[in-house]
Amino acid sequence: MAFADKDLDTAAVRPPLAPALSIVVPTFRRADLLPPLFEAVAAQIAALDLPVELVLVDNSPEGSARPVPAPDFVRYIHEPRTGVAHARNRGVAEARGGHVIFLDDDELPASGWLSAFADAAARGDRAVFGAVEPLYPEDPPPALRAPLDRVFSRRLPAAPGTEVQHLRAYLGSGNSMFSRDTLALVDPPFDTSFNAGGEDVWLFRRLVDRHGVPMIWRPDALVQEIVPPRRATMAFLRARRFSDGQLRCKVESDAGGIRGAARVALWMAVGAAQLGLFGLAALATLPLSEARSVRFQLSAVGGLGKLLWWRRKASA
Repeated sequence: MAFADKDLDTAAVRPPLAPALSIVVPTFRRADLLPPLFEAVAAQIAALDLPVELVLVDNSPEGSARPVPAPDFVRYIHEPRTGVAHARNRGVAEARGGHVIFLDDDELPASGWLSAFADAAARGDRAVFGAVEPLYPEDPPPALRAPLDRVFSRRLPAAPGTEVQHLRAYLGSGNSMFSRDTLALVDPPFDTSFNAGGEDVWLFRRLVDRHGVPMIWRPDALVQEIVPPRRATMAFLRARRFSDGQLRCKVESDAGGIRGAARVALWMAVGAAQLGLFGLAALATLPLSEARSVRFQLSAVGGLGKLLWWRRKASA
């Protein structure tokens, strides 16, 4: 069934039984990734004795994912306001399950993924995070493999089922699950001032610091994140590390008050040190080891991002 057959009147196509789990998948002009994702999810739904829906939030203004054929458990939602926070908020608003799973459109669930989240929901866990491993269609350059693995992996030094809120800097909303009452603590859950990214970091901070929500690690809820060749480049890594550095200071700035301003100043000082020390190290090690020089260069770029954090681009 194509999305064109179940257009904007979503109420008319809702099944009579409310789902226990809602999988929210924001997508932006990556229609080619959707069929294998649907297939992987369908196999796991078939093995699970629970009603499950997948809410596909098309965040492209032209609705590029609408013609993609989809199983009956998929509901198509068009959110033309571009920005990841807009897309995730719309998905939460449309989801009807007691727990909401966030899955990115470039993530493929491994065997047992949905069962692991269903088990966590049955236990009453409020915020759960699964593992992520990179999937490279083409082998990346050897010198970039380690930093790419760092960006596209989530493997935490924690036992399964334990709390990891102290490691939330390494968490992300891709491959995570929240109970609806937990998401309702923040309205809307994702701040649109973070539409350029980091909307999940800001949500996690508020959930932990203001509401004491425990964050649970479930490595058996594993997905593979597809890393296309266009992302397996030094240019991508530099842009990513620069943005990560900016985000560190933006989060502290948005916290407000004297404490927030002091922490911004601290991180800017750290950034200046990183830029100088790691920049020199990158130059010094370039003739000796490309991989080591790349690592130092990316650390320096992250420091530059902390210094220029206020120039971070974001869409409203």
